[in-house]
Amino acid sequence: MKYQIQRGILLILVLCGINGCEGKSERNAPDPVVNRNAENAPIRLERKAAFDTSRQKLDMESISELDAVDRRLQTLFRMIDDRDLSGLEKMVYPGEGVHVDLKAHRTVAELKDELAEPEGYFQKFYLDSELLKKSTGDPSQMSLHEILNKNSRIFAEYYLEPGTTQIEVRFYLGSTPEESFRINNAVLIKRDGQWYFLQLL
Repeated sequence: MKYQIQRGILLILVLCGINGCEGKSERNAPDPVVNRNAENAPIRLERKAAFDTSRQKLDMESISELDAVDRRLQTLFRMIDDRDLSGLEKMVYPGEGVHVDLKAHRTVAELKDELAEPEGYFQKFYLDSELLKKSTGDPSQMSLHEILNKNSRIFAEYYLEPGTTQIEVRFYLGSTPEESFRINNAVLIKRDGQWYFLQLL
């Protein structure tokens, strides 16, 4: 009998270790899907983790540069919410330009021209889902505006280069985590004491 009780207790401890005994599945459940535009609520940017180049975890509280990087990201999120990307070229360092996705690079002048196109890249991929679906022929496509609007929070992981003058940011959506793949990693660089986008979302 004593052996059976001990075995039962051991089994409970093992199961708790595997599954968690305090509602782990509830804690890890996605946030509810929302309509932030209807509520006029900004998306909340929350830090998840930070790593150095060897992928060692860093103490985020000790990295003051993350505050400035977050402000840049929040400015871009507000612009997307407002469907107004005018001035985005001012967030790009003139000497280096920016990658608008993983393959395409633009100078500041080219970026400004592209922002002015009524059916260009930014209108489709950032602001207008219907235009994106029409141009790609893919009804599953969604603009960044639509994707972000459904989420009350977005989580960020930061990958710091030596000297903390370049930071890559990976994003995870709070309400629709399965759509996180639709957001490119952002890369920001520090030049002349300011942070600029080297790669956009």
